[in-house]
Amino acid sequence: MAKDKPYYPHHPIGSVESLAKCLGLPPRLLKDLSEDTSNSYTEFSITSKSGKERIVYDPKFELKRLQKRINSRLFEGVFYPSYLQGGIRDQKNPRDYIVNGTIHAGSKNLIGIDIKDFYNNIKEESVKPIFTRLFNFPDAVASILTKLVTRDGRVPQGACTSSYVANLVFFNSEYSLVSRMRARGFSYTRLLDDVTLSSKRPITKEESTELIKEVAAIFKKHNLRLNNKKTKQESAGDVKAEYKVTGVWVGHGIPKLRKAERRHIRHLVYICEKEYLKCRFSEEYHALWNRISGQVAKLTRLEHSQAEDLRLRMSGILPEYDNQMKASIIFEADKLLKKPVAHHVRPGVISSLNKTLYSLGILTRTDKPLARHYKKMLRLRFINAPTKSEMWG
Repeated sequence: MAKDKPYYPHHPIGSVESLAKCLGLPPRLLKDLSEDTSNSYTEFSITSKSGKERIVYDPKFELKRLQKRINSRLFEGVFYPSYLQGGIRDQKNPRDYIVNGTIHAGSKNLIGIDIKDFYNNIKEESVKPIFTRLFNFPDAVASILTKLVTRDGRVPQGACTSSYVANLVFFNSEYSLVSRMRARGFSYTRLLDDVTLSSKRPITKEESTELIKEVAAIFKKHNLRLNNKKTKQESAGDVKAEYKVTGVWVGHGIPKLRKAERRHIRHLVYICEKEYLKCRFSEEYHALWNRISGQVAKLTRLEHSQAEDLRLRMSGILPEYDNQMKASIIFEADKLLKKPVAHHVRPGVISSLNKTLYSLGILTRTDKPLARHYKKMLRLRFINAPTKSEMWG
């Protein structure tokens, strides 16, 4: 077995009945859910940073719970090689956009490749082999699982399982491409639909073009195409080049943010301080603080020296609730305290409980005794209610 090929190290599930037992559902219900996935999603659109509208599908409760079990009981049991960097839960070897950037830090040349409309173009004929050939499940088991992780024959963006399917769709070919790249001195990673190649040595334009063709050939086998508008070829020596991998600058030995970006985040903190003086209670200010706090967290994660000072400044301008919002939170808490115990397992009630406890946490900034009182009452009242992970598990 190739060292860098995804593989499933456990015994295969041999029947639909065994699959149902593994996922904690009666076989009949499992089959019924798999036959009705088209009606098991809520469709909505989101706007990307570029202003493009994108359709996202949020699975309804029963299917979402089942997909989360497929993740925890099947997909998380797969070995994922280090070149796969996105959407994988891996406590031993964490993966994210910064780890992805670290792999390419200090390189001389970068090639960035984007797969066009990735999820929507992964069809069920590319998904089913994941279950039959990687997991080695029989056809009946693979067919049900394929239906459960697709919608109308395609991988839906927004489904809990989609990032794992995206990581595994090239399981039988990508590893050999990576092996060839490494033999020639190139580093290769993929964070879902973003592929990055880098080299410690300069490469010619002709060599770069050939590399892109090799990568495109792997995707073409699954009827996937490159987004040529997002393909980039950059040199670390080019002062005009962004030289970023998944949002972080990799021109030196470790990923960082450029001086202009750090200056911009400092300016955002300054703006937040000014807005705090105007109105620290508004929804807009709460959203602004959260957004800028995320930017400061990026500085912290990248170990920039100014991160500690900015975090301290942000802690001094925390959002608060006014009396009207305070009354609204207490009203919601009182409603929850009156809920019958039989309702404590309902997803909507658990969601309201978590939201109210979060709001009470913010309320401690202005009325600590009251907030603590209600937090204590809610926790006692809901002492036997399932946690969020238990509800989905």
